[in-house]
Amino acid sequence: MADTRWAFARTTAFRVTLLHLLLTLAGTILVGCGAWWATVGFGARQAVAEIERGMGVLLQSGALSGPRGVALSIEARMAADRSGAEFYLLAGPDGQRIAGNLSGVPRDPGWREGTIRLPQGGEAPVLMLAAPLPGGGALVVGRDLSAVRALEQQLLSVAGWVGAAVLLLGLGGGLLIGRGVARRAAAMDSALAAVQGGDLARRLAVGRGGDEFDRLAARINATLDRLQSLMVALRGVTDDIAHDLRTPLTRLRQRLDAAATLPTAEAIAAAQQEADALLDIFAALLRIAQVESGTQRAGFTRVDLSAIAQSVAEVYAPAAEERGQGLVTDIAPGIAITGDPALLTQMLANLVENAVRHGRAGGRVVLALGAAGITIVDDGPGIPATERERVFGRFQRLDSARSTPGSGLGLALARAVADLHGMAISLEDAAPGLRVRIGLPAG
Repeated sequence: MADTRWAFARTTAFRVTLLHLLLTLAGTILVGCGAWWATVGFGARQAVAEIERGMGVLLQSGALSGPRGVALSIEARMAADRSGAEFYLLAGPDGQRIAGNLSGVPRDPGWREGTIRLPQGGEAPVLMLAAPLPGGGALVVGRDLSAVRALEQQLLSVAGWVGAAVLLLGLGGGLLIGRGVARRAAAMDSALAAVQGGDLARRLAVGRGGDEFDRLAARINATLDRLQSLMVALRGVTDDIAHDLRTPLTRLRQRLDAAATLPTAEAIAAAQQEADALLDIFAALLRIAQVESGTQRAGFTRVDLSAIAQSVAEVYAPAAEERGQGLVTDIAPGIAITGDPALLTQMLANLVENAVRHGRAGGRVVLALGAAGITIVDDGPGIPATERERVFGRFQRLDSARSTPGSGLGLALARAVADLHGMAISLEDAAPGLRVRIGLPAG
C-alpha cells in the first residue's frame, strides 16, 4: 500500500517538478536578499555612517573646547534636527546628563540598539554609539531606525506574498512540465509494450519541436524499422529454406531408398553428392550472415583489387573455354581499396561464374575494372527489369535458371559483400545479356 501511495515520488515527473520548485525558490530568495541589501541594508548603513560622522565631529569639538563645546554642539544639532530622528547624550563623570535628549548612559562603549520612549508618545528603535570622554564622562550619538524598520516590515510582507505566489506558480509550472514528461514517457512505454507484444508496425509519435524526446523517438523508430525489416527477412529466409531445401532433401532420401537396389558404392556416392550440396547451401547462408553482421570490418586491410580481378579471370577462363566463350578482361592496374580480400574474391567469383554459366554458349564474357568501378557483362538472356531487385534475395532464381546448378545464393552474397565495403551493386540490360555494375567506395 505504501509503495502505491508514494509511487509518484519515484517518477521523473515528480523529480522534475521538485527540482523546478527548488530552483524557483532559490532564485526568489536570492532576489529577496538583493532587495533587502539595496533597501533596508542601505538605510542601516546610512544610519551607521551618520552616527560615526556625528561622533567624530563631537569628539573633535570636545578636544578643542572641552565638555562645554560638546554641549553647545549637541544643542545646535538638536535645534537643527527638524525630523526628530537624532539623539545625543553628554554625561559627566558622575553619570549625570549634561546635554542631549537621551536619559540613560550605556554601561559599555560601542554599538547597541535599543528602544526609547518619545516625548510625543510612543516608542522608537534607536541605533546608538557610546564613547568615553577624556577625564571621565561619556558621549552617545544615536539615530532613529523607525523608517528602516518600517521598510523592513514592508519588504518582509511583500516577500511573503511574492514568495507564496512564486511557490504556487513554480509548483504549477513544475507540475505542467512533469505531466508533459510523464505523458510522453507513458506514450513511449505504451508503444514499446505494443511492439513487445508482437505489433512490430507500432511506432512512437515524433513531434515537431525537435527536442530530446523527439530525437529519441526518431532513433527508436529507426531501430524498430530495422528490427521489422530483419524479422521480415528472417521469415522470408525461413520460408525460402523450407521451400528450396525440400528438393535436395527429397533427392537425398530417394538416393538412400534406392541404396537397396543400387550397388553400395554408387548409392553412397550419390548420397554424398546430395549431402555436399546441402552443406554448400548452409555454408553460403552462414557466410551471408557473417558478412551482414559487419564484424569482419575489423580485419579490413588495403587490398589490390586489380590483382584479385586478374586472378578470378584466370580461374574461370577454363570454364568459359569449355562453353566456347571468350573471357575478355579490361583491368586497370594498381586499383586498391580497403576491404577483406577473401570476401572481395568471393564476390567477383560469384558474379563471373554467373556470367559464364548463364551467358550464351559460344558468346563472350567481359570483366572490366577501372577507377569508376567493376563491370561484368555477358550476352545471355539477361534478367527482366521487374526481376532485377528480387534476384538479390536468398534462394531467388528465375524459372529459366532452375535447370542449371546453383542455390540462388550467389547474388545475395555478392550484395552483402558489396554493402559491407560501401559499394553500390546494380543490374542493367546489356542488350543482349546482363551487365553487373559495382561502384567503388570513395577513398
